[in-house]
Amino acid sequence: MNSLQFQWEPYIRFGEERRLKKNNILFRQGETGRGFYYLYDGMVNVKILSSKGTERIVDYIPSGFLLGEQGIQEVPYFSTVVLDVDSLLYYFSFEAFHRLCKEHPEAGEIFMNSLIYKVRLLAETVTLLNSPPEYQMAHFLFKLHQKLNRTDLPINQTALARYIGTSRITVYKILQQWLKDDMIEISNQTILLKDIKKIKYILNLETPDNTKLPSI
Repeated sequence: MNSLQFQWEPYIRFGEERRLKKNNILFRQGETGRGFYYLYDGMVNVKILSSKGTERIVDYIPSGFLLGEQGIQEVPYFSTVVLDVDSLLYYFSFEAFHRLCKEHPEAGEIFMNSLIYKVRLLAETVTLLNSPPEYQMAHFLFKLHQKLNRTDLPINQTALARYIGTSRITVYKILQQWLKDDMIEISNQTILLKDIKKIKYILNLETPDNTKLPSI
């Protein structure tokens, strides 16, 4: 996904600037939109409501990515997006997107690649639902590490519990074991990944002899 980051930056002049506060809901799952957003500066979390009525965080998206691409097709949004911090976004209506693609045809390919990624993320999330909690936690933190390109991750136990759809007690027990194994450190709503190889081993991306396996 990092290859998509900031690719939309040259086209922000076609969008409508919007400054929104932390905890603002950008759009809800199931709502029908008429446009999409570009997150110029900020951070959002992405939530999905299951058929059982439980809501879980499936992704965190930093600055430089598109949000709600399916809105341009006037179909229901796949997910609910909530601002994690005060953010600056640009909104692109159907009309604005049409003008943009007319002047810059290459923008259409960037848009489609972003939409394809979101569909794959949704399919991946469904696949993970029956995985053990430790695997789901490792998967989420490793993906966040790749996306932010850093080892200190702005995430807490409550958010992790929402992501894997389990109790904070379960998350606490797993984190305590990881602390004991010297895999992580925890401080100020942040989890520091000290040993990426051990995280990858949980995900079957690394063998005990440090042989790398294909990336997920």
